[in-house]
Amino acid sequence: MANAWANAKKGASKKDSQADKPPMRDMKAHYEQLFAQKRSRTQTVRMALVGKENTAKTGTAVSLARQHIGAEKQIIIFDVDNSAVQTIAANYPDDENILVIPLYDELDDTIFNEDNSTNYTALVDKMGHFINIVAQKCRDGEVGAVIMDGMSSFLKWCEFAMTDVLMNRSKNPVNVEDGDKFNQAEWRIRNKLFRDIANRAHQLPVDAVFFTFHLKDKKQFADVGNGQKGLMKIGEEPEWEKGTMRLFSQQLWMTRYSQKGDLAAGVKADKSLSAGSWEIRASIEEMKGFNQEHLGSTHTVLSVKNGEVSWTGLPFLAWG
Repeated sequence: MANAWANAKKGASKKDSQADKPPMRDMKAHYEQLFAQKRSRTQTVRMALVGKENTAKTGTAVSLARQHIGAEKQIIIFDVDNSAVQTIAANYPDDENILVIPLYDELDDTIFNEDNSTNYTALVDKMGHFINIVAQKCRDGEVGAVIMDGMSSFLKWCEFAMTDVLMNRSKNPVNVEDGDKFNQAEWRIRNKLFRDIANRAHQLPVDAVFFTFHLKDKKQFADVGNGQKGLMKIGEEPEWEKGTMRLFSQQLWMTRYSQKGDLAAGVKADKSLSAGSWEIRASIEEMKGFNQEHLGSTHTVLSVKNGEVSWTGLPFLAWG
């Protein structure tokens, strides 16, 4: 009797579990629908803006977004390093269609551990969930452009999240500052976390997506005299994961200029400028499709003279 009851219960459980399963999706029909879907021939903008701090990367991205999508559609900014909100408040105070989303939010207790330290794994997950939400808004036609602001800082978040993963795998604690001790396979964890978010942002169903990155000094050991070697600057490179550049059909490199310059601050010298004045210029380093005729050219986007700020932007950049 007990066995019969057990078998009956087992059979009922099996039946219930089968009833709870969602119906199988017709994948053939799904892919046929995707294949037949009408696609726009308008070129989408997928642009990287690279530069040192205070080189108008965010402001230029918003300006280009507005001239591409018009004034009615919404611009969503993922503000990784909490700097975009100041730019928007100062330069677009009346544009209600710009939404700034701070990722590192002190009011969000899910991104902090019990000891009040930052949970970077949760922060990276949070970015993924927010992109899902924005993707739906893009499908509904509410959003015209998305700006991923502070992606170099996000790369660092992925590095810290990688450390969390390695600490959970091993009983030996990992020091975040000892990045050189990670092997190549371990660095792939960081790169995978970063590429996953960058790829998903790139694939958003929206006309324009902009990414901002810091520009860092590229250094190597070289002879400095007296038989000694030291680190010397040999150039500059974007602070991104090396495979990232393939995502961008357009690249602008932003640089600040003054009369004397300041190498430590990344400000280049231009003796044609008057004392006390300075400019931010954009060099077009990549431009596929439309606007190829401007490839390799440099243009002033902002200038300050005698305390007066003049915004020029890049009004000639237009996409069909």
